Amino acid sequence: MSDPVETEGYLFDIYHIEDTIYLWIKDRNENALLFYDFYQPIIYARGNESILKKLVQRLYQLKALAAIPSYEEQTLFYENLKVPVLKLTISRPSVLSKVSKKLYALYGRFDIYHSDIEISTSYMVEKGLFPLCKLKLSFTEEKDGKKIHKIEATDRIKNLEYTVPNLKTLYMSLSKSHRIGMKDNFILFRSDQNSWEFSGRNPKDLLDQINDLLKQEDPDIILSSFGDQVIFPYLFSQAQRLKVFPAFDRDKSSPISRNIQTKGTSYNTYGTIVFRAPSYPLFGRWHIDSENSFVHKEADLLGIIELARLSRLPIQKMARASTGKALTSIETDVALRRGYLVPWQKSAIESPKTALQLLEADKGGLVFQPDISYGMTAENVAQLDFAQMYPSIMVLHNISPECVNCSCCKNDPSVSIVPGLGYKICNKRIGIVSEALDHVLERRAYYKNKVKETNDEKIIADCNLKQSSLKWMLVTSFGYLGYRNAKFGRLESHESVNAFAREKLLLAKETAEERGYVFIHAITDSIFIRKEDSSPFSEEELRELCLEIKNRTEVKIDVDGIYTWLLFPASSQDPKMPVANRYMGRFASGKLKCRGIGSRRKDLPVFVKNAQKEMLEWMRGKTKIKDLKESEMEILDIYNRYDSKLKSEKVFLEELLIRRSTSKDLDEYEVDGPAALALYNLKELGIDVQAGEKIRYLVLNRKSKSKDQWYLPEEAIQILKQKNKQIHWDKTYYRKLLTNVFREIWAPFASFQDFESLIDEQRWLPFEDQLKGN
Repeated sequence: MSDPVETEGYLFDIYHIEDTIYLWIKDRNENALLFYDFYQPIIYARGNESILKKLVQRLYQLKALAAIPSYEEQTLFYENLKVPVLKLTISRPSVLSKVSKKLYALYGRFDIYHSDIEISTSYMVEKGLFPLCKLKLSFTEEKDGKKIHKIEATDRIKNLEYTVPNLKTLYMSLSKSHRIGMKDNFILFRSDQNSWEFSGRNPKDLLDQINDLLKQEDPDIILSSFGDQVIFPYLFSQAQRLKVFPAFDRDKSSPISRNIQTKGTSYNTYGTIVFRAPSYPLFGRWHIDSENSFVHKEADLLGIIELARLSRLPIQKMARASTGKALTSIETDVALRRGYLVPWQKSAIESPKTALQLLEADKGGLVFQPDISYGMTAENVAQLDFAQMYPSIMVLHNISPECVNCSCCKNDPSVSIVPGLGYKICNKRIGIVSEALDHVLERRAYYKNKVKETNDEKIIADCNLKQSSLKWMLVTSFGYLGYRNAKFGRLESHESVNAFAREKLLLAKETAEERGYVFIHAITDSIFIRKEDSSPFSEEELRELCLEIKNRTEVKIDVDGIYTWLLFPASSQDPKMPVANRYMGRFASGKLKCRGIGSRRKDLPVFVKNAQKEMLEWMRGKTKIKDLKESEMEILDIYNRYDSKLKSEKVFLEELLIRRSTSKDLDEYEVDGPAALALYNLKELGIDVQAGEKIRYLVLNRKSKSKDQWYLPEEAIQILKQKNKQIHWDKTYYRKLLTNVFREIWAPFASFQDFESLIDEQRWLPFEDQLKGN
């Protein structure tokens, strides 16, 4: 045997095939090198001895045991007690899903621990590794590759500053809609220097061209649009059919096999149907589908890397995972380091409650309706926001599923009590959720402070991406406490956070009122206040107010901004009633803040959203309400310009497309609404759409007697354009949309009431000289 060789680099990719772990390392010369190691995960089982004997017998039949089972003492997560459990060393990790689900169902009640932890994640936990960590390793050259002898990370998972190696990216997309067949489409590739366009008409030529390109460019990352849903299912199925295998994977030595899936999955979460495309990761290089990655949409590649490092989920797994899954992985890491048994499914059920207890506990965050006794608008309003209130409460008050109403503090009178609910909070151990979130909060605060302290644009951009990914993890942390399938979830802990949050918001309101300020509005973790005479605030008085609130609530609160003017838009159902989560206003800094209005919605056409954005940008230039009212003709000019484009049909069709999520499959719709009719038109084109997928359509003529002429899907537009067919759309419908977004932001300032008259060719709006006279 040759002497071990040492090398250093970054952990680029990691995956396993049974008990063989494959690691791709980017060395100091930016070469991608493949190594392998062996790893056999350990799981634990607890239950009746007769059931455990059946379990062991079945595992022997499956040839899945690497060692003779033995009993060990391990610590239960919720009870914090050491109990004897059966230790099982698994030689074939592929059977773990059967152990968790099928054998559990077959043999009856027994508890399984550690069985659903990702094998690569489990390996990294044992070795102290994480994605893109700096490491050093020693290896020997064997006939089947580079065998690892020793491997260790040379940086820490909690490091706030870290280096990302240079990674070469190849961008991949389609020339037309992803729902149009590949034979009528072109696959577009782009690097930082070049671009390529390959026709899908001849699959053999297409595969050969892609193979040549991948060998020539050898990218570390393929960043695609609809790669998971359409492009790679097609390419892999054609490769298998033609026995032509392009260099999609860098790894040519491992026995990789793929199950080609062309359909995604649709599922219901919190009353919303969500579509998830199939997953097509690559081996030795990354494939990230920007359309199939929430984290990439919100925080780009750097956000994925940040969460992958913290959660120890491989990069491609993290790209397709939710922030909640990343948080669960971090919590699992904490639990393993603490020596707890990690159950494969949620084991803490809600405790029984009386009707009165349920009424007291089953409440959400506190929301006050905006005070419009002085009108829908106000001047010199300060908005104070608690900094990450819910995660901060979980850390501050040690709220974790194992710490609420724990058995160890049942009779301890000195423990903390949840306000209004009477739940007891453990004071003998720190909760794993609290410990996990403590570091996440620290990281986000560090990145946000760094943005404030530097003028370097790259550092600002990078820190914003990192803190954005952490923000979404913190947002989901509270919801996961009450999520029915969360591994570390429990409804009582969810209710406890809400109870503390309500108390702190009330304390903030009372503190402001005690100082003589007028309370206008509050929603969950923000309060809006002004002075009795609406005079400006000073920095000093707001700083003192924030300090007093922090002292009383123990949670940091900051001034989000001081509005020179603030508007609460009216509800579409009642013009005299505002909506709690919709507001817009201009900060003294000149920045505009908008929540819940048209320009922030995803289901309005780009053209209409752009019109409102331009109006808002104009409004941003006006410091006071009086300035806005006196300049009404200017905003009417903006409206008229957009309206004129609609009347004369001088608008790109793509800017008029309306985006909707389908809630059902086509045959499940009972009413011929926009989504159902658009799906029917797609069906006529031979295109099937699954529940939860996004569709875009143009409104044609809703007065037509034939309903299939009401809406035209994006794909049908592209086909008609190819045939040079002229397309006319419903001008009245789009003009009404434009009028609605205008009314939303201007109604309280307008000198007229009837916005519908704007669509009428015979307008009765006042002339400019009349406006000046007023």
